[in-house]
Amino acid sequence: MLRLHPRLLGGLLLTAALVVSGGVSHAAPEDALMPLEKYTTLKGKSLASAHRTRLLKFSEQIYNCLPWLDVRPGGLGFPRARDSQDDDRYLSTWIYVDQREDPVFAALPRERRVSAMFSRYGVDMLRRMSSLAEVVDDSDVSGLSVVLTWLKPGTSRPGNKAVNETFALFIDKTTLREFLANRVSAEEFTNRAKFTLFDGEDPVGRVPIEVWEDSFNSTYKATNIVPPKGSVCP
Repeated sequence: MLRLHPRLLGGLLLTAALVVSGGVSHAAPEDALMPLEKYTTLKGKSLASAHRTRLLKFSEQIYNCLPWLDVRPGGLGFPRARDSQDDDRYLSTWIYVDQREDPVFAALPRERRVSAMFSRYGVDMLRRMSSLAEVVDDSDVSGLSVVLTWLKPGTSRPGNKAVNETFALFIDKTTLREFLANRVSAEEFTNRAKFTLFDGEDPVGRVPIEVWEDSFNSTYKATNIVPPKGSVCP
């Protein structure tokens, strides 16, 4: 069950476990856009062509203003939900969160790690995407999606093959608007959302998660990094 409440998970998690390492290797803003040739239907190609300029600007904002995050190459665009038989297209951003190993984060149960990541980065990214009115209001956009990838704790030790955990969520536009406006309960949001967790490339499926308020992504300022002159950082 997903529950929205003002409680934070605790100072240690906020100040230690999710501290970014600063070692992100960013894809250029234009490389973050899903290539046109990757779309397999006319609807997908049309959305990508119609909104390329706005998505490029959005990619530039993430690149310039959120340097602790990395949009995966081809991770910004209009994919379908995994295993969907329909051509429902979602405005989607796939983010890699770069962070160092931390024993506090590593000790959390898997569902708490997912909850922490979605609370800190997922909700904020959905809110940012929902502000792209000219894109979201397109009748061919069925909803919004955020995909978060991070290093699975304990897998980056010498001799180990690093493994990522990935959480992918898809939600319809109406439910997201109501959720962000606190007019739809978190439980209802969960019931309507499609989401799954992956351990490496292996699907785990739905896991029970919670959501709490976390302003890190909108208030954190990376040290020694200054956005380029003229950058607009909402």
